[in-house]
Amino acid sequence: MEDYFIYSCAVLFALCIILIIIAYVKLAKLTKKYNLLIKGLSDKNVEDLMISYSDEIFKVKDDLEGNIKVRLSELEKQMPTCLRHFGMVSYNAFENVSNNMSFSFAVLNDDNNGIIITGIYTRENSYVYSKEIVNGEPNKELSREEHEALNEALASKNKK
Repeated sequence: MEDYFIYSCAVLFALCIILIIIAYVKLAKLTKKYNLLIKGLSDKNVEDLMISYSDEIFKVKDDLEGNIKVRLSELEKQMPTCLRHFGMVSYNAFENVSNNMSFSFAVLNDDNNGIIITGIYTRENSYVYSKEIVNGEPNKELSREEHEALNEALASKNKK
């Protein structure tokens, strides 16, 4: 019976040693994390550090919000000059060429300024032309298809 008592004490002692080692390893990891947390504190306490970090975060947040508002304001000022209204017509420029390979493409800004680009496809060659649009009026005479593309662009502007 004394043998069982000695063996059970030895097993309990070994178990205690294992638990002490596990606790020591966990404490070492926790100590390492704590040292990283308070690194550079010198004589400050953690509460003061957290308050200073919180103040810095709010300052950065305010700077970002102000910067975003300024950038958004600048973008809103530029929006009317952006080419945002489109119209496109595909067609056959010649009877002997099929598949609607020719096109007229109109693009305008909010002031109805922009361009019309026309591509004419033939079996031998392809040609591309552009015409300027100022206040909704072309600087040169437009073909029927170019008028359609311009009207589509103007109509897309009115939808918005």
